[in-house]
Amino acid sequence: MKARLLFTAALLGIQVCAMAQCSEPATIRILTVGDSWSVFMNANSTFNNSLRKWGHSDKRYFTNLIISENGSETDDFLQSVKQDEIAAQLAANPSIDVVHLSIGGNDVLGDWNVNWTQDQVDSLEAEVTLRLTSIIDFIKSVKPGIRIVWSGYTYPNFGEVIGSLPEAAWSTHPFYDTWQSMGFPDFLQINTILNSFSATVEEYAATDPQVDFVYCPGILQHVYGQPTALPVAPGGTYQPFEAPLPVGFPEYPTPRPGMNNYGFFTDAFHLSAGGYSAFIDYQVQKFYHKYFMDDQYILATDNASTGGVSSGGTVTAAPMVGESGGVEYAAVLNFETTAMPDTGVSKAEIFMRRESQLGNNLYTTPMQVRITRGSFGADVTVMAEDFAAVGEAAGPPCTFGSNGGDGHWVRLQLPEELLPYINNESDIQLHVTSPEASGRMITYSDALDPDFAPVLNLTYGPKTPASVNDLATTGFRLRAYPNPTTGLLTIDTEGQDILSMEVMDIRGGLVLATSTNSTTLDLVALPSGPYLLHVVTAKGSTWQRVVKQ
Repeated sequence: MKARLLFTAALLGIQVCAMAQCSEPATIRILTVGDSWSVFMNANSTFNNSLRKWGHSDKRYFTNLIISENGSETDDFLQSVKQDEIAAQLAANPSIDVVHLSIGGNDVLGDWNVNWTQDQVDSLEAEVTLRLTSIIDFIKSVKPGIRIVWSGYTYPNFGEVIGSLPEAAWSTHPFYDTWQSMGFPDFLQINTILNSFSATVEEYAATDPQVDFVYCPGILQHVYGQPTALPVAPGGTYQPFEAPLPVGFPEYPTPRPGMNNYGFFTDAFHLSAGGYSAFIDYQVQKFYHKYFMDDQYILATDNASTGGVSSGGTVTAAPMVGESGGVEYAAVLNFETTAMPDTGVSKAEIFMRRESQLGNNLYTTPMQVRITRGSFGADVTVMAEDFAAVGEAAGPPCTFGSNGGDGHWVRLQLPEELLPYINNESDIQLHVTSPEASGRMITYSDALDPDFAPVLNLTYGPKTPASVNDLATTGFRLRAYPNPTTGLLTIDTEGQDILSMEVMDIRGGLVLATSTNSTTLDLVALPSGPYLLHVVTAKGSTWQRVVKQ
């Protein structure tokens, strides 16, 4: 075992967690725009809840009833009323870097009929896709470099929620006219047209680095299953998590528990609060979780070097923290930081996903994190002796995120005294405990699945702002675009004369400097990658992170 000394300050500070240090200011990062699905998700606060569940409790979304409107189609978002409002909100909230679009479903299902020829279907898809891409082009013109996510839809359920009623009562259902106008398609027919349109958008998104689409029409089949026999054709059952992702079983609908139930009728197209939550959770899993990391994220390495260890000498593949039956448990997390650039770190966070919990909320007791370069034991393999290893520094993290149930993520912001040990000179191991826990323990997801593995999130420093994804403004707002750029940047300083500009690489090295009062900067000679732009005016200076493609 490696014997190392803890800093005295760290030992004294185990239970010290000043409120200022642990504050979590919220930042609006997502603008949601679209049809009734956007309206319902706004009413349910779906995005905020899902982001908190995934540990990003400092991120928020915004929308309003102009840019999220029941029944809206793509045509509506080509009109000045909605486009002006989108532009106004992006200007009023400069921290927004994603527009989440839920639009196009009413266009396709509102016009399509089951008796159409394939040429008619192809023509409809092409028209709707053209209007959708025009909306995307407008958003990109308002804020160059912004990311756009098209959410798509899950399968509707006209055939069960209406078709299982006595036929004489079909016409009393609010969505009967919609089903009738489509020619009463069965599940496979309507799901096929939805999947065909989604595939068209997916092809387009694959060609545009600013556009993302998480394809998951079968996600609610996967989550809910059909444990009781479907009362209409094709009948049959399947269990939760049996439906394969992303398309599930196209011959089945979204299960009824995933649809909105108003008491006197069940919706045929809109989801329940739990349904929207599962839908957006999957999009957070596949896109937002890693997108909202800062300058670099590193996944914990395989289960041999990441796991759990107890005071009783047992070693587990899954990290565990807490106490049970007089035995204390610690998580040991291994991160390969030699792959990071040669730079300082101004902030570091660990994200861990809860698999199960014993007893009450573990996070009401103080946590402690130890760090060592290399490994706590003789090698990186988790072993019994790691439990008592002292490490090189330790301190109490700030605890954020959610402990609302299994599958929820905690975010531990490491204390400043640990940051100097995170660099590319060696890999690191972290040791997480809750020394005062009694009868409380959490088992976390192991490192096997990259979607759920523990994550180390790094923000470079110390020359950068607290987060280089945010604008650190002193006296004026800086906007450099297009970002990413292939070379030429336009610099907007709200009319302030530029005194000087510097570009630094992520190691803090100066790679370009100018003292001319120019509103453009040419990065064409620089290698592809991220850089920090520092602009100085008479009103002060500010930073922005830019990417050279």
